[in-house]
Amino acid sequence: MVLLTFNIAFPEYKILNNKNISETELIKSIEEKAETILLLLELHEFKATFFVEISIVDKLQNIIKKIAFERHEIALYNVSSTSENIEKMKLNLEQFLEKPIRGIRQKYHQISYSEIKNLDFTYVSNIEESRLNFLWRKLTSKTEIHTENNLTIVPESQSPYSQLPFNDYVFQVTPMKYYESMLLESLKNNEYVMIYVNAWQFFNRKESPFDLPFYKKINTGRIFEDRLEQLFQFIDENEIAVSRMKDYLF
Repeated sequence: MVLLTFNIAFPEYKILNNKNISETELIKSIEEKAETILLLLELHEFKATFFVEISIVDKLQNIIKKIAFERHEIALYNVSSTSENIEKMKLNLEQFLEKPIRGIRQKYHQISYSEIKNLDFTYVSNIEESRLNFLWRKLTSKTEIHTENNLTIVPESQSPYSQLPFNDYVFQVTPMKYYESMLLESLKNNEYVMIYVNAWQFFNRKESPFDLPFYKKINTGRIFEDRLEQLFQFIDENEIAVSRMKDYLF
């Protein structure tokens, strides 16, 4: 089973000084990248989970509604929000969608599992920072789904074949044949592999408004889109099941 997940968020880098771009234009551009993801998912009839960054949820209602209409799961992505802001946005989003929000993803800004449970989430997806040194080190936490205080914890997946995590950067730079081998080998040893990438990786190097480090600029834009399409074709050809997070977990 492959758990396909996508982060809709702005990268945690400054906007380039020479890019005179407004917040409205930024929102529109990230929605366009999310539309590209939706199209690829529709072509392959895959269902996925979209983690939307909490601070921009209220500005992305159009694309959120479309994602939900196409029966993908909507979850929240916490970058730097307080528990109070998370609770408020979760309630607003549930009213807007008329369905519960079960999952939250977090990286830097870790709020405690007890707080997450009190906010009525049923699972948390923990991801680590995908810096260049991920090519030489293992993940720092365990990689199996487990439960703490009635909260399901879903960590990043890691390949036993290469010891590389299935994170956004590894997908971006790893040769596809090698990545596909990683996936098959991992599925032989594990029931599932959780994969995640970011909508902002669909910006090409010239159009991206963000001051990305050099290693984050590799294989972005159309190249990244083609890589995702190649992965989807590989999943189809090998008859690998694909699931939303909530369907697999519950």
